[in-house]
Amino acid sequence: MKFSKKKFLLVAGLALLVPGAALTACGNVGNMDVDQVLPTDDPTSQKEIVFWHCMGHAKSNQVEVIAKKFNEDYAGKYHVTCKKLSGTYDGLSDAIKKKISGGETPALSMGYPDNFSAYMTNNINRSVIYRLDNFIKDPNYGYSEEEIADFVPEFYKEGSAYQFEGTWSMPMYKSTEIMFYNAAYFAGDNDQNKAKFEHDEGYWAVQDVVAKAAAKATPEQLQALKDWVKAHNGYTYEVPVKWDEMMTTAAKILADRKTEKVVGEFYPVGYDSDANMLISQFAQRGIGYTTNDNIKRKEDHFLFNNAEAKAFVSDVCEKIKSGLIVTKGVIESGKYTNEYFTSGICAMTIGSTGGSSYNVSSNFPVRLAPVPYAGETPKYIQQGPSIAFFHNGDEYVHKGAWLFYKYLADPVNNATLALENSYDPIRNSAFETKQYKDWIGQHDSDLKFDIPYHTKDLRQNYMLSPVFVGSDEARDQMGLLFKYIVGSGDTVDEAFTRAYNKCVGAA
Repeated sequence: MKFSKKKFLLVAGLALLVPGAALTACGNVGNMDVDQVLPTDDPTSQKEIVFWHCMGHAKSNQVEVIAKKFNEDYAGKYHVTCKKLSGTYDGLSDAIKKKISGGETPALSMGYPDNFSAYMTNNINRSVIYRLDNFIKDPNYGYSEEEIADFVPEFYKEGSAYQFEGTWSMPMYKSTEIMFYNAAYFAGDNDQNKAKFEHDEGYWAVQDVVAKAAAKATPEQLQALKDWVKAHNGYTYEVPVKWDEMMTTAAKILADRKTEKVVGEFYPVGYDSDANMLISQFAQRGIGYTTNDNIKRKEDHFLFNNAEAKAFVSDVCEKIKSGLIVTKGVIESGKYTNEYFTSGICAMTIGSTGGSSYNVSSNFPVRLAPVPYAGETPKYIQQGPSIAFFHNGDEYVHKGAWLFYKYLADPVNNATLALENSYDPIRNSAFETKQYKDWIGQHDSDLKFDIPYHTKDLRQNYMLSPVFVGSDEARDQMGLLFKYIVGSGDTVDEAFTRAYNKCVGAA
């Protein structure tokens, strides 16, 4: 059996987690009780609370500010040390697995649920992270029912979407996907109008105003251009709300370019995550993806190898081949579609709100819209890190880690931390803080302020996917299906069989 680097690290990192095997920092993990309780007293000497993360400079600085305040308040009892292990979530997960295999664990770490599920393993007694229900319900240091209700429901529910019952992680801050679109292109500053009105001074007069304003073009300037173009039977477009509307708009854009004999590489729609597209579209269309229900065999987790999923993927592949849409998975250069968007090769692209800075262009105004959806109810993919708590064999370390999390989840602290990179805070009360209101109050001035202004209305429709050993492989394979079919020439059936077999092997 051929192991990828990722799978080898998982095996190496968890190889010691068998009954009777001892990790230096973890004690006898094979006999670990995942349902720990917090001590009612504090330690007689200071305990070091190590927090592993992969945050960039701005966010890590803000966490250091929170840790400093915590350390001052708990001086002589608990001291938090923040340690960056990697600059990416996958890198952080790989580093954690290596360190676990060497007998080192943190008190807590950020990460994604798919990563945490591997630390839990397929045997609850071999887990190196705790089930948190006793911490949450602790009468002295837990959360009241009112405080639990203050967490955004979908953010909180994510902690109980794992292969074992109970709550295994707590949210840190969250993001989702959003559509970025070239507002000038939609209003009429596009190649097909430039060809159609090549000798019309009226067009160039209104277009020039928008072009000179570039990224700072105002709604009034864009509307003036759109009004002129529509009055002269030119080409303008409406921002799509539904998936089919988006594809119809894409087809019209290509047809209009063909009518005006416009040449050159261009894709109306870009999608920066093939996996997110398929997972969210499957959910909206009622197509099976993965499950944790009624599992008797490991392959029961994977539902995506079905006729409806194949039909949808086949349809999207045809649209990719027709040039209506380009995805990250089929770009041979390894670029992201945001690069196509900012260079003017895409009219609209769908990407993470956490990566909004990569979709900024100095050449045209970028505007935001919810991701076009299928069906009657929109469902948006939920992203962003959570926090897991690790077995250290010291109840006071566990208590200090939990108390530090409560600092991170404080409404004011969390709003400040989340907004640093346009993420959403995790508490409803955080959306009512002065920090949050002041931030979104600037939404007209910059995209980083505009992102949370828009996502505040999306969080009621966030969706979750089940988490288990192998769920990360399922996501990876969703990200490769278009590449298998469009790039490698697999049939749809062959691609799905390949993806399914890899997922079962990973489970």
